Amino acid sequence: MEKNLAKEKKELTNTENQKKESIVTEDSLELHDMSPKERRRYKWNQEREKIKELTFWRKVQYIITYYFWKFFAVVAAVAGIVIIIHQIYIATRPIALDIALVNDPENEAFEETVTTLYSSYYEVPEDALYRVDTNYVIHPEETYTSSDLAYYSKMMSNLTKESTQIIICDEDVVKFYAVDGYMTELKHALPEDIYDTLLAENRLYECEGPVEDSDYYAIDLTGMKFVEEAGIQLEHPYLCIPTVLSEEGRVVSFNFIRILLDLENQ
Repeated sequence: MEKNLAKEKKELTNTENQKKESIVTEDSLELHDMSPKERRRYKWNQEREKIKELTFWRKVQYIITYYFWKFFAVVAAVAGIVIIIHQIYIATRPIALDIALVNDPENEAFEETVTTLYSSYYEVPEDALYRVDTNYVIHPEETYTSSDLAYYSKMMSNLTKESTQIIICDEDVVKFYAVDGYMTELKHALPEDIYDTLLAENRLYECEGPVEDSDYYAIDLTGMKFVEEAGIQLEHPYLCIPTVLSEEGRVVSFNFIRILLDLENQ
């Protein structure tokens, strides 16, 4: 008797499994004949019917379990795209002025003075970017420390990647970088009108460099109105132009120098 019951139960289970397999096979064949759009709609209807049979909290649990990571992936992808677009926008914005002030990190007036002054003289696009960096402490005569090396590396990066257009620093920094050719020799680089004016005012600073026939690598800003307005605390500030600079960058550098000279004549 027990054997017969067990046999009947086994046969019933096999029959149910066969029915399920038949349904799955039929569904598979049906899905195979559908278009991708119809297939998605069919699966969605199945999911919806499945969810209808669940209680509220089971529905919540089901959705969190099966859809959370899909939702998270979509949000992460959108966030990644937004970040990339933002970075592209920043990277492609026109640069109005890129200037560095060295060894005067406590200066709080420099950035506002420079940006206001330049935009008052030249037409600048609304989305143009001002890069004004005062976070430099470089003392070549001192022994390098781990903290100093970060500033040296940062300066070398700016001097070799066509980025910074103007550097305002003290005499030691000029000598340190000019001797290896990182600062532009001004006699051969400056427009004639600027060079003649600076030469007449005795503002061209001469130091050792790789150019044989002239060694003017900086402009002495000592006592100029701009120094006072910008709150520069350097005892003898000098203006330098990096050697590695695009033609557009050089134009910006020359425009800035013209502003300083114009301020002296007001």
